[in-house]
This record gives sequence, C-alpha cells and structure tokens, in this order.
Amino acid sequence: MKKLLLVVITIFMLACEKDQLEVENLGANVSVIGTWVDVNDPLFSPEEGIMRLNRAEDLDADLYGFIFHEDGSFTERKNSGWCGTPPIAYDNFEGSWNPLNDTLIDITVAYWGGTLTYQMWIVSLEGDELGIRYLFTEDRVDVK
Repeated sequence: MKKLLLVVITIFMLACEKDQLEVENLGANVSVIGTWVDVNDPLFSPEEGIMRLNRAEDLDADLYGFIFHEDGSFTERKNSGWCGTPPIAYDNFEGSWNPLNDTLIDITVAYWGGTLTYQMWIVSLEGDELGIRYLFTEDRVDVK
C-alpha cells in the first residue's frame, strides 16, 4: 500500500512539475500571463501583421481581447458569429495555451464554428503593451 501511495505521489509531482516547466519556457515574457485588450485606437497605424494590445483588469464588452490564465486555460473574446460587419457581437470562448519557447505560444480555442488551433508570436512585450503576430496553418513554426 505504501508503494502504491509513493507511486501516486510521484506521478502527481511530475505532472505538476511539467506544468511549471512549460510556463518557465516564457522566460522574460512570463508577464504575458494576464488580460489583454485590443488597442482600438483610430489613430493607431499597425505595423504589417502586428496586433497591439494593452494590459487590462477585465475583457472589454465591445473589443477583441484574451486572457492567459496561469493554469494554462485561455479565454478569447471575439466575434460571436460569422458576420464581421459592424455592429459586431462579441462573446468569450474557452481554450488552452502552451508556451513553446519565450516568444511562441500554441493556442487551441473554441469559436462560433468549432475549434481553432494557431500560434501566437510575441513580437514585443514592454510593460502594459503587447505586440503579437498570429501564425495560422502555413505560417506555423515547428518547435522541437
């Protein structure tokens, strides 16, 4: 019985250690954990393919945003349906995230039509400002 208990405790500790190691993959970008909301500034001129977000206390009801939860879960606030013509209705969709290294994150999240998997590349993270680029199918990076 003691051996069985020791095996269960060891497996539990290794599982928890694995989760911790994945977050450590973020290195200096560990502060990405938290809530981020689209800048949505009409005077803002985005660089080619880079989205800018600001850190926030909560998701905004009428803007795109997401939350990297410490436990590896992910909440993305985005279009609740197929139509992107204003006014846009937003909803929260749940998923998960896994840091592959200090700048690349794998994301799997629900959307109105099913489930989507993509990568998010951290281009910049300075204080409360985050710059990201989305990597879909052909742009995905294979990290070994």
